[in-house]
Amino acid sequence: MVLAVVKAVAGGTIVVAVWLSVLLTVFTPRGRPSRLVRGTLRVFAYSILPIAGRLRHRVREPLADLCAPLTLFTVAAVWLGASWAGFALLAETPLREAEWASRLLLLAVVTTYLLRFVDAYGRRERLVARLAGSVCKPRDADGLLAVFLRTGSRDHLDTLFAEWTGWMTEVESSHVAHPTLTFRRPAGDLDWLKAAVIVLDVAALTEALAPSWAPAHTRALLDTGTRCMQRLTAGLCIRLPPITVSLQGREERNFSDTLRLANDAGLPVERDQQAAWAVFQGLRTGYAPHAYAIETRLHYERDEVPDD
Repeated sequence: MVLAVVKAVAGGTIVVAVWLSVLLTVFTPRGRPSRLVRGTLRVFAYSILPIAGRLRHRVREPLADLCAPLTLFTVAAVWLGASWAGFALLAETPLREAEWASRLLLLAVVTTYLLRFVDAYGRRERLVARLAGSVCKPRDADGLLAVFLRTGSRDHLDTLFAEWTGWMTEVESSHVAHPTLTFRRPAGDLDWLKAAVIVLDVAALTEALAPSWAPAHTRALLDTGTRCMQRLTAGLCIRLPPITVSLQGREERNFSDTLRLANDAGLPVERDQQAAWAVFQGLRTGYAPHAYAIETRLHYERDEVPDD
């Protein structure tokens, strides 16, 4: 009798724990993944990424890309296996009859979770793919700003900033709540972190050179993008020292050339070079070092390809 009660209590506890984990992970992440997801992802990331980082790009990408799917399917397997074990302990109780209903609901929830993951990944990559048609490296931000100034208008630039503000907000919420998305590799040659830096650089240059002319969404994009990059960095347990100058991706770009290009393209420059540089660096150090630290942690760096 005592053994039966102990088994029933243990089984009920396991089933309740499974469903609490499911609900916290899928429906109410509250900006923080469950311990099961964090622990599983950490195991695969710490096992796979150090090995992948030693390999060439052709092998590194598919190997490193296993972190996310392995985590997802392992978490799903733990839920299903623990649920089965819990109901096995409830075999001699009336609650055993609820096993099939629980199993079907669990399968439906796991399917929903996977579909949400795929959908969030697709939304992240679609906007990056559109940008990739115009730029490929952070230093291309200068050219992108010039193109908008010459062929578009202030309103078109504001539309770009508004669109990417929404993208930053969505990436922040989805990748912080479901960190497996951070480990999902880019779909194209332009990765999502470099794309974010490019657009943020356009906004930072606009704010640094012409603050009163800058479109309405300029500050919103900079604030949202900076918070996004810093939260993702914290989620990976990356701690950066105080940084006063950020040249990542812009080592070959002289700021005087940037100012001249923007001025020639029609931007009403309101600050001199020294003042604009100080403002630009004050903004860029908030996001660019964080984005590059994440790239380094995830081994996004590519093998060097000689220029034609």
